[in-house]
Amino acid sequence: MNWRKWRQKTEDTTLASIVSRVSDIASRSGRNLHDFFVKYRILFLSFVIVIAAYLRFHGLSLNPLWVDEVGFGFLVQDGGNQEFIPKWFGQLFGLHSEVGLRFLPALCGTLTVPAIYFVADKYKFESAIFVAVFPLFVFWSRMARPYAVAGLFLVLSWRYWWMMIPALMTTPIALVGVRLNKWTLGLIGIGVLLFFIRTDASRGWWSVSVLEASSRWWYLPALTLILYITKWQEFFSSLRSDIASLRTQR
Repeated sequence: MNWRKWRQKTEDTTLASIVSRVSDIASRSGRNLHDFFVKYRILFLSFVIVIAAYLRFHGLSLNPLWVDEVGFGFLVQDGGNQEFIPKWFGQLFGLHSEVGLRFLPALCGTLTVPAIYFVADKYKFESAIFVAVFPLFVFWSRMARPYAVAGLFLVLSWRYWWMMIPALMTTPIALVGVRLNKWTLGLIGIGVLLFFIRTDASRGWWSVSVLEASSRWWYLPALTLILYITKWQEFFSSLRSDIASLRTQR
């Protein structure tokens, strides 16, 4: 009986020692890996940016312009009261080819990767890698459409609020990326109201089925969601402070 108890105790002690040692090794490895990434973060970020650039610029002229891109080409050529930033860029440099019209969205889509890395508080590398390779962001960065251009300004506006101005000048959809606080809630509410009372909204143009039909409508909301995830602690702290100040004013 004593022999069995001693053997069981020895086995338990040995198992606990092995588990403890493995746990220590894993903990040290995790710290070493984290320190390694921190030490060479610029190198790894540069590598991710290169991947993002390749995915956005490679074969940019292989496919002809599709109908919305052709419309943007006419916008660059003849002018119009929308998509001001990419339109002005195209007019300034006289861009009319497939590569020319798609160049700015591809460039802005690539620059969104380091932008979201420097703006984010948490999950910096994860966010940068996700934006670099996720098909939604890659696809619309290769189109002569305003979403990737507005996306870059939207991300930067979370650090420099005035960057929201060129984002909204590029497309009003950027309004979804305005940071929520006591000052912007009213602005967002007015923007949503104006969005849905447009004349074409009465014809059923803006509907759930339209939002489901094309992923273009989700480019900027997806970027906004990533920003909220990476800055959720700051966001909720700021929101609680705003709510407390409103209650105090009452």
